[in-house]
Amino acid sequence: MPPLSLGMGILFRRAASFVPAGVAVLSGADVTMTVSSLHCASFDPCLVSVALAQDSQKGAAIIKGGWFRARLLRIGEEGLSRGEGHPTNLGLVELECTIGWTHPAGDHYLVLAEVGGVTISEVYPIVYWRRGLHEFYPNYRFMASRGAFEKFVAAWEACTLPKKQWNHAAHVAIGAYYAVRYPATAFQRTKDGILRYNEAVGIANTETSGYHETLTRFWASILAKLVERIADPWEAACTAVEKLGEDRDLHHLYYGFDVVRDTQARRIWIAPDLESADRWRRLQGTGRTVMARK
Repeated sequence: MPPLSLGMGILFRRAASFVPAGVAVLSGADVTMTVSSLHCASFDPCLVSVALAQDSQKGAAIIKGGWFRARLLRIGEEGLSRGEGHPTNLGLVELECTIGWTHPAGDHYLVLAEVGGVTISEVYPIVYWRRGLHEFYPNYRFMASRGAFEKFVAAWEACTLPKKQWNHAAHVAIGAYYAVRYPATAFQRTKDGILRYNEAVGIANTETSGYHETLTRFWASILAKLVERIADPWEAACTAVEKLGEDRDLHHLYYGFDVVRDTQARRIWIAPDLESADRWRRLQGTGRTVMARK
């Protein structure tokens, strides 16, 4: 146990550096400042929280101004965190926020703000960890090389792939690979493969578990559109995993109900129901930036 003479404050400050956090630039009231304390506080209503040091003049200006724009930094924007240069692209996430509540919290103010505008971009973040900035990239071992991917596909098709390795990114990779290699039968091959694999690893295909018709068709369409101009199945898988390997909640943009748990949607195809018809035709498979404002 560390010696008590170090003091709890020093120990806690050191411990806090072990907690990974996103890096955001706040702008408002003619000032900009970098923070690692931006968090989502509520989905309904849409609220974010941020901790600003009480002795920060920039923080005081933003609080007094009553609003701020938060830009979550993407890879390649390390300079913006130091006030260097100007953004040339959209941030990973950009939020337009109106401050609704400020509360003293020790040597900081805890600020709660309502989100009135959202912009999302399809890139990877910078992460603040151990007082340094780090580029974050998901690690997909099955995508490490063409050979590794071919072994992964063969193992999945033979139902010998360990259950823990069949995740969202793996599903995306298979869907994109089939879309290019077997364009006329990609969906049916994916469906048959999922049903067969589930049975092999002990996942029951019922009205409440296992294979999901709507989500499988949804993703088959998204992936087919995304890779329609790619000729190499391996390159298609790489593209799909890079863009959509962690996009587990994409269906929320198209469905206004809990499509994952809906028993009818699990049995049969249910078309998107949110603004959907237009959004489905315009955006399916592109992974484009989504913007929303109140």
